Amino acid sequence: SETLEFTPARLVIIEHARIKYRCAHADGQCTIRTAQAYPSPLPKSNAGPGLLAQVLISKYADGMPLARQERLFARHGARLSRKTLCDWVLAACELLGALRGPLHQHILGAPVIFGDDTTLRLIVEGLARDRCVTARLWGYVSAGAVCDEDGNWQPYPKAVLYEFTRDRRGEHPQRILEHYRGYLQADDYAGYHALFKSGRVLHAACWAHARRPFFELDRASPAGTGPPGLARQALDWIGGLYKIKREVRECAPDIRAAQRRERPRPLLKAFGRWLYAILPDLLPRGPLAQAVRYILSNWRALNRFSRVGILEPDSNLVERCMRPVAVGRKAWLYAGAERGGHAAATAFSLIESCKLVGIEPYAYLKDVLARIGGHRQDRLAALLPFNWTPLAAGHP
Repeated sequence: SETLEFTPARLVIIEHARIKYRCAHADGQCTIRTAQAYPSPLPKSNAGPGLLAQVLISKYADGMPLARQERLFARHGARLSRKTLCDWVLAACELLGALRGPLHQHILGAPVIFGDDTTLRLIVEGLARDRCVTARLWGYVSAGAVCDEDGNWQPYPKAVLYEFTRDRRGEHPQRILEHYRGYLQADDYAGYHALFKSGRVLHAACWAHARRPFFELDRASPAGTGPPGLARQALDWIGGLYKIKREVRECAPDIRAAQRRERPRPLLKAFGRWLYAILPDLLPRGPLAQAVRYILSNWRALNRFSRVGILEPDSNLVERCMRPVAVGRKAWLYAGAERGGHAAATAFSLIESCKLVGIEPYAYLKDVLARIGGHRQDRLAALLPFNWTPLAAGHP
């Protein structure tokens, strides 16, 4: 028989003994040589890479604020103050920030980028009683597929880059995607429009955003009050699109594009005629009319997935990557300074990128924190999650 048991984590102290050598020269002079050390990744710190990785994972992957981690470490006999833990988090994320450049270049090479943003409260010093302002975390996820030399479709490695900003001005995504050419799957945020007008970036709108108002209206309507309303009928139309999506999900992009031309496009044309037919009878400023006008104003972008096989009908991929941010901010509430916001962006970028490619984030961060200080700067891309190979067992 088998019994499932739990072994609690433990903190250990590793003593590094370094031998010093007295090297005598022929001229009588002496030189002292000391064996190489493997200290903490952070200067003047006694935190090992495993402990730093644990603190980062607990906060940004598990939503455990530093105050709770302080109490947890105290139960293990280690007195680590919140200030010490905070200093470790900031310094470790700034050390890992060297990977942001290669990660950004990888995102720009994707045939499809999913984009979204979410709020993050930021304490600003100098305001009355250190008031909070609503800052932003932007997420950019690489996706799609590319054709190799043999004509076979290969999925583009998934990764996500987060960026922290104090506001939601359109200049931020325009700066990140300044040199990008491809498809951007996102909502109809006005800050993206300058990218679409350039012709370099093509907009693929999100049917999940288009569906949401109809879902809210249908949920608010009383059940069992006669024939289904217009909101329910719109949901049925959109549900037909998702049924076809599930049936062709595993197909190659070229086959998927052919299937979409045969099946969703006629459905979309009929749905468009239905929307134009019901719009004149709706209250101009009513929620149903607004939902219909949103679809019609973004009709071309919403239909783009039916012509391109590497696209998806919605941007749910990046929505799932934004969910850990929402979970975390309920626990640690806010960023204490802009430095903390940038640290959160770096930590979320690496942790969520690990999840996208099926890598255990703790093992990745522990290994990378131990190696990044001595790694060649022109080969940092080898430490990104989708390229990462752990060191062989027994390597110091």
